[in-house]
Amino acid sequence: MAFARLLLHLFLISLLLGELLAVEHFIVGGQNAAEGDAPYQVSLQTLLGSHLCGGAIISDRWVLTAGHCVKGYPASRLQVATGTVRYAQPGALYYPEAIYLHCNYDSPKYHNDIGLLQLNESISFDALTQAVLLPTSSLPQGTSELVFTGWGSQSAAGSLPSQLQRVQQQHLSSQVCKSLLSAYEDLELGPCHICAYRQANIGACHGDSGGPLVYQGTLMGILNFFVPCAQGVPDLFMDIMYYRDWMRQTMSGNGKCAQVNQQTIIG
Repeated sequence: MAFARLLLHLFLISLLLGELLAVEHFIVGGQNAAEGDAPYQVSLQTLLGSHLCGGAIISDRWVLTAGHCVKGYPASRLQVATGTVRYAQPGALYYPEAIYLHCNYDSPKYHNDIGLLQLNESISFDALTQAVLLPTSSLPQGTSELVFTGWGSQSAAGSLPSQLQRVQQQHLSSQVCKSLLSAYEDLELGPCHICAYRQANIGACHGDSGGPLVYQGTLMGILNFFVPCAQGVPDLFMDIMYYRDWMRQTMSGNGKCAQVNQQTIIG
């Protein structure tokens, strides 16, 4: 009889745990990413381990993220968590020695929202930590094979999920995107933007900024703008192909305007 009661209690506990897991706050409409699904994904954090933004490893010493994620932050106050689907349990931690913002950051508004972090040591690559490929051509129009990952919350007031989330999105043409975002008068789309959308209640939220948009293993975008959260309008990404020259120049030490416009932040 006691054994039967024990089994009943275990069954009830399993049901309760299932309900708790079912309501855990995720990136809106996302699914749990498995280990190794996005080995390029990083969590940009405070030194206390609080998640701020996403980002992508593009080489052993460089991480790409959104400019608004790092603007105003001294390099000495940030850390980069790699090699994990749980940002609170990093495979490794690295520290930026310098942060570079695009010299025309947010001019016009929501344009050039891109930043590079130069790390103070090389990343150790393994099965769970890899640099993502960079594009050599533009994104195919209308593709539905875009994968976006992040630790963003499920709602404007939601908490962050413990596990990395992934969602598949579709590329939208500039014309369709402008129509869906017409209510936002201060938002002017340009050739620097990639527009992605799936449906209402699926998309980006707080904590997803700077996160990678990938097509067949190649980094195509970094999250720039979203309407909290997945309210039936597209998410906007900085087009990596558009910024390849700026990235090359900055990473080679030949950036022409970073120092002049004081857009380099060194801790």
